[in-house]
Amino acid sequence: MSIILKDENESWQIDFSSAIWATDKLNEIFSVIKDSFLSDVDFVAETEDFVLFVESKNSNFREVSYKFKPLEKEKIISVARKYYDSLIYVRSLIEDRGKRKIYIYLLETRNGDCVLRKHVRSRLKERLPFKLQRDAVLYETMIDDFDVLSFDEWNKRFKQFPAKRLKKPVTDN
Repeated sequence: MSIILKDENESWQIDFSSAIWATDKLNEIFSVIKDSFLSDVDFVAETEDFVLFVESKNSNFREVSYKFKPLEKEKIISVARKYYDSLIYVRSLIEDRGKRKIYIYLLETRNGDCVLRKHVRSRLKERLPFKLQRDAVLYETMIDDFDVLSFDEWNKRFKQFPAKRLKKPVTDN
């Protein structure tokens, strides 16, 4: 079955056809709660070995009129919260409690590079439950892996879920 999902700006698409299931509909699902305060990641996909939570932010195309600041504290907190809120719901869908949980923040921004992604990764990792699960006795892990990747890095790491650019990137400010 073909499962091709696009980011909210339709600047990228990811082919999740090799997943057991995948969705970009958590926002719609959460909207059944009146005045929902839940935040959601953009995509969730399950494989035989892991559940993948993906938040994508691509502000690297000409139509973007605002200056995206990925290191702002509020943005970092928002991206971390999206994982927690999505995890609450997705855990109820997964039978295998031992399945690895991987969170990927796909980040492309004008003049963004591996140094920027490293700083974002460091600030986000502090807000994700790695230390909590290390210091507490839990029946299952809350998160097993996290990374901040460009779309090119994504294609190297997740070859089973190829991403394709739909809008031409820009490199100017």
